[in-house]
Amino acid sequence: MLFSSCGSDDPDIDDGDGTVNVSDGMYFSLKDGSPTSGTKLVSETVDDDNFTSQERSGFVGGYIYLAAGDYNLVQVVSKEVTQTLGGTATSETDSGSGCDYNTYTLVNAVVGGAAFNVAESGLHRVTYDQITGEIIILPIHFAEILGDATEGGWSTGQQLDGSVTSTGGSWSKEGVVIRAGQLKIRFDCRWNLDRRVDPNLGNDPSNGYNLFTNFGGAVDNLTPGNDQPNISWDESGTYTVTLNWTPKDGFTLDLNRTGDAPTITFDPNEYRFGVIGDATAGGWDSDQNLFHKVNEGVHTWYGVVTFAATGEYKFRTNDSWDFNLGGDLGNLSKGGGNIPSPGEGGWYITISTADEGETWSATVMDTGWGIIGTGSPTGSWDFDMNMTSEGFNGGISTYTLTGAFTTDSWKFRAGDDWALNLGGNVGALTIDGGDLTMSEAGNYKVTLLFNGEDFSAVVEKQ
Repeated sequence: MLFSSCGSDDPDIDDGDGTVNVSDGMYFSLKDGSPTSGTKLVSETVDDDNFTSQERSGFVGGYIYLAAGDYNLVQVVSKEVTQTLGGTATSETDSGSGCDYNTYTLVNAVVGGAAFNVAESGLHRVTYDQITGEIIILPIHFAEILGDATEGGWSTGQQLDGSVTSTGGSWSKEGVVIRAGQLKIRFDCRWNLDRRVDPNLGNDPSNGYNLFTNFGGAVDNLTPGNDQPNISWDESGTYTVTLNWTPKDGFTLDLNRTGDAPTITFDPNEYRFGVIGDATAGGWDSDQNLFHKVNEGVHTWYGVVTFAATGEYKFRTNDSWDFNLGGDLGNLSKGGGNIPSPGEGGWYITISTADEGETWSATVMDTGWGIIGTGSPTGSWDFDMNMTSEGFNGGISTYTLTGAFTTDSWKFRAGDDWALNLGGNVGALTIDGGDLTMSEAGNYKVTLLFNGEDFSAVVEKQ
């Protein structure tokens, strides 16, 4: 797999007469130095609604090795530096990554501004947005391969470790099981870096931008962006996965098959659990979906289900009665009896198997959805404020909370636990999505909606 960088074959020298032998474009350049072809930024797209991309006027970026030092962004036209940009660099925190690396450098660039400091040598994801004047410098620490072709699915990546220098380098992992399916590459557990003014207002260009930090496409054309097709793979096996990088060639992915994949005895994709019954929003006609994760060999499906005061329910898979569970929650049985409603309200439900489907058990807790975060009414990431279950109508379950929010980050999570949490875009929330924010502090009513498959929210300032 190949992702070409923006390097050129131009010699990187100053002729001594003030000209530089690089092609026209925007470059990172060391203070009082000359731009080089390896630090050129190229035009890129940014995120749009529904996993698509959009053009953004004057938006350029790339993956560039930067040695620690002071830099300017310069524009080259006809072998001459025609504009120098700089400004004050600040360290910003972004919690959109699920890993530890959440800081990046932001420069509010102005023409003629002072050089800004890059503190950490290494490969960086860098962008410049002409509309806002922002320069983003995001250090890259490791890569991941993930997808339904991998053991961690789309929620848990296989981390590739390594390092790069100014001449190149790689990240690698042995013993990665890849099966027929789809996959992508991303960096530092991050799909995007969100620079929108108010994520609740979506991806209108006037609201800022959301830059990509992942690759999809095809085996012979590794390309950046959420909207790029997932990479298809059809040869199951155990692999040594290596992602290489050089300034000239960019990224290349090597999948070296070292053996057969372990025999599958239990495939969680064949058990897409839902809750169904006359005690639920969909009655006996449609399921309230649960969401799968695996931890240390225990497969668990999670969800919050709103129940009526009376009625019954069961667990079933794949919207079909071919495999269903009922009876005793602590020891569910195949085809077992209907389970009585636990009572009116929203309930946090798990169903688990630790022995690949030989036995099943479920838990039902009366703590449903809550809101947590420094921007939430609790003002803390340590404890939640519970949402109120408003019941269900027309197949839609509704949960509400009214309280004082700041402009700091917050999220939805279920059962006072991070196993099931929601974030990303308020209008189309995703499991494990990025943190949410309000554009301004104030008292808000937040309504969380679930139609049995998808989550969305409505935020109303009071």
